[in-house]
Amino acid sequence: MVVTLPDGTRFTLTGERAVPFGARVDARKGRVRITADDGRGGTYSAVFYDGVFVPSQRGTKARVIIELRLVEDVGLASCPAPRKAAAARKKKPPRKRRLWGDGKGSFSIKGRHSAATARGTLWLVQDSCAGTLTQVRRGVVEVRDFTRRRTVRVQAGQRYVAKPPRRRR
Repeated sequence: MVVTLPDGTRFTLTGERAVPFGARVDARKGRVRITADDGRGGTYSAVFYDGVFVPSQRGTKARVIIELRLVEDVGLASCPAPRKAAAARKKKPPRKRRLWGDGKGSFSIKGRHSAATARGTLWLVQDSCAGTLTQVRRGVVEVRDFTRRRTVRVQAGQRYVAKPPRRRR
């Protein structure tokens, strides 16, 4: 796994090492365990893989949340309009970025159109032109849909897609 620090310094992550918030972590070819202070004298941890992310921290001392923002550049900024999407899918491979999480504690994976916060679960967050998919294999995840401005609980075996806002003509 390659880590790029905010100052541009790059290194390969092997063994245990402290990585500062704001560093870019490429976990597409490996797994990284993140251990964090829970704000009450204990710790929690989870394993993340199959994606590129930047970690940050939010919340209060009583409830610290580690947020992992998907940052892999796959061309999502230039997604075609919905009517043109079907034709575009036939021409090019789908544009997707994703990250799997497996563990216990307060972790949130933030995609383009939603953020999924989990506590003791196995879940996937995947961005594409169709929206941000959250899929839960074990446990329960709370998904904050940025477009619809609501929170949805997704249980094991379920999925939720937060769709992009409709484009105005």
